[in-house]
Amino acid sequence: MSSPDHTFPEALTTHDSATSPKSPTALLHRLHDKAVPALRELWSTSEAIGPHRLTPKMRTVQIAASVVATGVLSAVLGGAPAAEQAPEFRAAAPAAGHVQPGPVSPPNAGPGLGGAPADPVDGWISQATAVLEAHGVPRDQIDPAALRTIIEHESGGDPMAANDWDSNASAGTPSKGLMQTIDPTFHSFAVPGHQDIWNPVDNIVAATRYSIDRYGSVSNVPGVVGVGSGGGYEGY
Repeated sequence: MSSPDHTFPEALTTHDSATSPKSPTALLHRLHDKAVPALRELWSTSEAIGPHRLTPKMRTVQIAASVVATGVLSAVLGGAPAAEQAPEFRAAAPAAGHVQPGPVSPPNAGPGLGGAPADPVDGWISQATAVLEAHGVPRDQIDPAALRTIIEHESGGDPMAANDWDSNASAGTPSKGLMQTIDPTFHSFAVPGHQDIWNPVDNIVAATRYSIDRYGSVSNVPGVVGVGSGGGYEGY
């Protein structure tokens, strides 16, 4: 077996200097100019020690470092192929007859798969409570637990739920959204800037104002009272 060639790879020592001083290639050249002396020192040190005194592992690392450096610099300075453009994804158009929920801030950060919130309802209630208070609704009339009870029984937590079978639907005004309000009621109790019935926060705001107007507070909604006393839920 012939002895290995321990000559420093000259491919690392040359480059084309005809580049703009501010171009990415010029920056790589300066990196190259700093890396080459370090690699030369590595080779010189090993030659001073003697190639036969280096362990196979050290020799492999030395050769691999030079090969990788040569390949990378050659590819970059010689013109590496451009990366393929990532495909562009667009959101599907909303279904006919439905309004997409407006922007809603991240809800509660409960544990969920991949860090996703496990239950967004508490977050929607919290945001709606802030909107209600900003519009003069007293905090003692807003019971988050009562709101959750209504939401769980009315829509199961689905802000896109729609009822197409009850008396409201037969009358042409189906109940919609998180708290299942009909259009006339929603628009009567919605506040400026929160007038999207499919937006969970907007729906809570309007339904809560309606409940307070009719029953005095959310806690007095018949369905909430029924569940709290051990009975069944009834619509509001």
